[in-house]
Amino acid sequence: MRNKPSQSFFSVCNTLKICLAVSVLFNTLPLFGGFYEESGSQGFYFFEDPKEMEKSQKEKPKTPEEAAELMAEQREELYKLRCLAILSPSKENVIRYIEEQNKILSLSENFAKEWQYLLLDLPELGDGLTNPTTASGIEVRKKLEEASKKLILETLSEKYFLLLFANGGEPYSEQAGKIAKQFSSVTDWEIRMVSMNGLSLQDFPDFEKDKGLSQKYGVKNAPTFLIVNPETKEGFHVGVGALSASDLIDNIYKQAKRHLLEEEK
Repeated sequence: MRNKPSQSFFSVCNTLKICLAVSVLFNTLPLFGGFYEESGSQGFYFFEDPKEMEKSQKEKPKTPEEAAELMAEQREELYKLRCLAILSPSKENVIRYIEEQNKILSLSENFAKEWQYLLLDLPELGDGLTNPTTASGIEVRKKLEEASKKLILETLSEKYFLLLFANGGEPYSEQAGKIAKQFSSVTDWEIRMVSMNGLSLQDFPDFEKDKGLSQKYGVKNAPTFLIVNPETKEGFHVGVGALSASDLIDNIYKQAKRHLLEEEK
């Protein structure tokens, strides 16, 4: 009869097996570590569904035409789901609409983030210098703009005068006359008044009767303000109605920048 191996013999064998397994594990760990570290998340790539990855790649447009077509399809799909959710507001229909809408919102959010990052790297693409958004930046811009307005109005006052078309005795025209006087006291501009009904204003007892001048400048309603160059006879509309003096200044500034009037010789 064969003798049974002693219990100590089995203990020694088990110990040897454990030691061998531990040795193999430690020797192979660097290999697995290199596998995952070689290119970021490369190890996890093999757990992704190749079909889903291929589908995701196909959904990314490569040309503006493809992008426009895809966006049109998404808008149409969202519109259909919205119509369904409104006309048949079941839980499933509303969820489908919300999920599709969230996808589009996510795309917009990613686009906005990338826009912000790009402006940080390439600030020349934005208008942060000319159109600041901070309170201090806006205050500086306002001061610069006010200084520019003052300079332009001083320059134009040498070449232009303010022409007011009004109807004597009419409330809005009378108020416009007061505004014109106020504007003149602030800017030292010359003011002339043309009466479309042949009557004077309280603030402008001296006036010219309209003898086709309103037609020449396309004036149909009173009160109307223009700035006119007496040499070239060229006129620019700067407001209608009972404007404030600051409104007139702003409008003259806009027309000056629009037509480069401050650069005239």
